[in-house]
Amino acid sequence: MIMKIDHNTKIILLRHGEVDIKSYKKISASQFRKWINEYNSSNIKSEFTAKNEIKNLFNEADVLICSNLKRTIQSVEIFDKTPFEINELFNEAELPSLTLDLLKLNPKIWLIIFRILWFFGYSKNSESYKETKQRAKKATKNLIKFSKQNKTIVFVGHGIMNRLIQKELILENWNKTKNMTSDNWSYSVLELKTEEEIDKNV
Repeated sequence: MIMKIDHNTKIILLRHGEVDIKSYKKISASQFRKWINEYNSSNIKSEFTAKNEIKNLFNEADVLICSNLKRTIQSVEIFDKTPFEINELFNEAELPSLTLDLLKLNPKIWLIIFRILWFFGYSKNSESYKETKQRAKKATKNLIKFSKQNKTIVFVGHGIMNRLIQKELILENWNKTKNMTSDNWSYSVLELKTEEEIDKNV
């Protein structure tokens, strides 16, 4: 029997908490790969202004899902919750690398530079933009699968991947009723369109 999705069902895409990483003034492009590894292994900051709001989101969730990166798992665990599913399918879009020691910049500047290069097709030692979009499609199907049996799904993920999944959900006839920002703990809310809403867009 095929189960229908309740039109009140919500998929909430939440960005993880802020990572508590050592501050660096300037590093080389070669050192940036080490910085990424350090970022991936660091803890998140447990105190933040929207704590009660996020706690309420988690308490209302029928299913909590996250990537298998430390920062998303900890973002669930600091609320004494256990993810129903931890899946690398939802991991953040990777960043390429470059061996360059002459120029030194702030890590956040390197992050912007490498993300722009990645969008334009440079993907040395990383998953490409095209491959990541395909992974986002699979991740979206996974979330929709959960929505067929649960009313509120909260997914704790990452900035780029959350936006790619959001685009896929919209293509699958989900309405964005709240938009995320680039901030940590920011989230978007998507609800399935009614048949009337779908017909209007045909």
